[in-house]
Amino acid sequence: MLRTLLVTTLLIVKLVEANAQADTETWHLNSIKAVGGHAVTIWGNPKVTKAGKEKAIAFDGEDDGVLVNANPIAGTEEFSIEVLLKPYDVYPKNVEQLFLHIQDPENENRRILIELRLNDQKQWYADFFMRTDKASLTLIDSTKTHPVNEWATVKLVYKDKQMKGYVNGVEELTGQIEYLPINRSAKTSLGTRMDKRSWFNGAVKAVKFSHQALPE
Repeated sequence: MLRTLLVTTLLIVKLVEANAQADTETWHLNSIKAVGGHAVTIWGNPKVTKAGKEKAIAFDGEDDGVLVNANPIAGTEEFSIEVLLKPYDVYPKNVEQLFLHIQDPENENRRILIELRLNDQKQWYADFFMRTDKASLTLIDSTKTHPVNEWATVKLVYKDKQMKGYVNGVEELTGQIEYLPINRSAKTSLGTRMDKRSWFNGAVKAVKFSHQALPE
């Protein structure tokens, strides 16, 4: 009886772990031929570069971008989106920079953007944006700064009408908005807005999507 209970418990744990893994998708940006196994459209000339023992995609801040034919948060009511990136010191040339944009090209009323701003102190600060059919919300604070030319994680988390922004695992910003799902036909652009502006100047090593609100 005890053995059966232990086996059953182990199977349940493995099933939970498998489901959690199935609800998480990580893109390691080590190629521009495909991203996360998805087809891509390339704008400009983004390059694969070394990032320690790994690789990253470098964007020149002028016309480099990658449009990924996928929306990993489709079909979920809560989610986390985390980006591992290194912004370069290019102030004042590129002050407003976007590095992730999820949207159906046919529907401008539902979109998610993660951006940053540079200042004249060799620093940057995060900018999170969500728009739905009913409302829009921007989370930004110019006093929450971080040094350029260093790797950092930027994360947007949503659950129960709460949108939160984290940098390096620390919650910096929060606000209320009701998320309305972006459909499966949506795409994800990296390094620029989908309308080709606010170009990112820096490198992106990885992007992780989860169907759970994971603050850390």
